[in-house]
Amino acid sequence: MILSEAIRDPVHGLIRLEREDLPLLDGAPVQRLRSISQLGLTDRVYPGARHSRFEHALGTLEVATRLLEEMRGRLGLDRLLAPLGLVADERQWVRLLRIARHVALLHDLGHAPFSHVTEQLLPRGGHEEMTCALLEDPQVARPMKIRGDYLYPSVVRVLDPADRQLPADLRFIRSLVCGRFGADRMDYLLRDSQGLGVQYGQFDLPRILHTLQPIETADGVRLGIERGGVLAAEGMQWARFSMFTQVYFHHTRRILDRHLLDFLRAVIPLGRYPDSPEEYQRWDDPRIHGLLQQAVRDRGAPGHLDACRILHRKHHRATDEIVEGESVEEVVGWLDERVAQLRASDPSLDPMADVVAPPPDLAASAELPVDDGDRGIRPLGEISALVGRLRVKPHGRIYCARSRSGKAHCEK
Repeated sequence: MILSEAIRDPVHGLIRLEREDLPLLDGAPVQRLRSISQLGLTDRVYPGARHSRFEHALGTLEVATRLLEEMRGRLGLDRLLAPLGLVADERQWVRLLRIARHVALLHDLGHAPFSHVTEQLLPRGGHEEMTCALLEDPQVARPMKIRGDYLYPSVVRVLDPADRQLPADLRFIRSLVCGRFGADRMDYLLRDSQGLGVQYGQFDLPRILHTLQPIETADGVRLGIERGGVLAAEGMQWARFSMFTQVYFHHTRRILDRHLLDFLRAVIPLGRYPDSPEEYQRWDDPRIHGLLQQAVRDRGAPGHLDACRILHRKHHRATDEIVEGESVEEVVGWLDERVAQLRASDPSLDPMADVVAPPPDLAASAELPVDDGDRGIRPLGEISALVGRLRVKPHGRIYCARSRSGKAHCEK
């Protein structure tokens, strides 16, 4: 494999490409990711949060490449490929690396405008299901099919969340790219942190790259880590915990998300994105920004009020009323009751409730297998005093319409 092409990147320096990657990269489905923001409306809170899914896709490709290159250099082909059921030769190495690189590049292909913010408006499932549909686009499928019989079907299988019968090599690639300590997560933590100008998402990437490896467990071959990488794994887990609590769950960003969803439900036909992959690809951030601008200028337009709340920063303001509970249902019950009380006392408050569920997979990261030498393979949670013990309790807060003083009405 000759990585003769390169794209400069502020996080990883250079993103290396094969010349044969360019037709896929230049196709409309991949180029659309330039117009999908990585962090939705977070730039309304952190102005530097302007990076796109395209940059993240390239970054994930580079991290996945470095992961496999590090493993090959440290373990050798035999120790890397044999656990995956592959013959230790150069042809199988190139096959494994090429599949992983394409999975990394295409893993977010189906993201909706503003990324996760509007994902609930997808007509079916999440962005993973739409990614699978877009893989059938000729501009995606054709460049892979002409590079060998194995590439396209392998990428489709890895990216299909419904496929639970993957062979060892493809299961390993899925964990390498999309797993709890995979290339996807590594890139977005570093990229988001840099873009926002915060330190929360920083961790020791070189050490993790140097210590991750395939490990045979009772459940088959999984991405694991050497004992010497435990501290770096803890750092990455803490980075993710911090980014969720300090950035992704930021109260202003969450109410802006709510206003955006209310706006789109008012202006998109049937309140959801089209089911056709061809039609769906025509929806991106610039198109929605255009609709917001139109609605702001026309007082009678659907979604006018929510458009003003977003573009003119007249969004609802968080009150001091925050509640935690042992379950999401408990928090929802308390907030619903409080919203009803506020609405009855003064309808102009227009109270809204927002419930924050714990980050997905936060505790499950404790299951990462660790090669602990003579003590055998142990889950990270048994070794680490940190991983697996971080918790975000379900919580929520009340937002009210802004008053002339700039405070929420119910803070008067």
